Amino acid sequence: MENKINRSLTLKRLWYLSIKNLKTMLRDRAQLVWLIGYPILFMVLYKVALGVGVYEFMAPALIIIGPTVVISQLAAHFAEEKELGTLQRLITTPASRSIILLSGLFSQLIVAVIQIIILILASLLLGAKFDPNVNIILLFFIPFLLSFTSLGFGLLLASFVKTAGSAGGLAWFIILPLQFLGGIFAHPPIVEFLPTTLAVEALRSVMIMGNATFDAIGLNLIFVGVWGVVVIIIGILLFQRKTAIL
Repeated sequence: MENKINRSLTLKRLWYLSIKNLKTMLRDRAQLVWLIGYPILFMVLYKVALGVGVYEFMAPALIIIGPTVVISQLAAHFAEEKELGTLQRLITTPASRSIILLSGLFSQLIVAVIQIIILILASLLLGAKFDPNVNIILLFFIPFLLSFTSLGFGLLLASFVKTAGSAGGLAWFIILPLQFLGGIFAHPPIVEFLPTTLAVEALRSVMIMGNATFDAIGLNLIFVGVWGVVVIIIGILLFQRKTAIL
């Protein structure tokens, strides 16, 4: 009975903190415009500057831009919590560090869901090529899986930075290599085993070719997931260690 009550309290704390974080993020309209507007800007630029043919081929990669940007969002969120003293106050409450951490991740994933849906619709409206037999679930799941991996990188960064401004700037030392080396802005990719490379290849296969078999995308998705699990675990360990001395 006591364990059941404790689980219920834990879930309530997780829900409350996740909603609090989500409201804070949604109130920051400039950041929301950036998260969605940055990828859409590149969609428009590719179509206008390089033509419809190039845009159609690169459209899956341009959708993947969105999930990489959440690295800066999560890092800035926790850095702002540190800067304002909110994180220190939360640590003194019954909410454990794990709950604080998970609430930040969950709220960011909700934002990522909204972002991905908007980017897919924007890509469609701008004339991107979608195979008639495209798997809608995989079309959404692939960028969502990369969002999970990107949050791991954001958590790693959040473990070290102390201000939102420094988090936003330093995040680009992770984002830009993932984008430029991972085939988002040019084909073929320079580094084959980056999570962005694997996600772009999988999404292109599903979106343009309508190929959703395991042979085509299965290993890519597994390795993107492995990237995510590894960086999330390292990020959690570092975050908990750093917050232990706040």
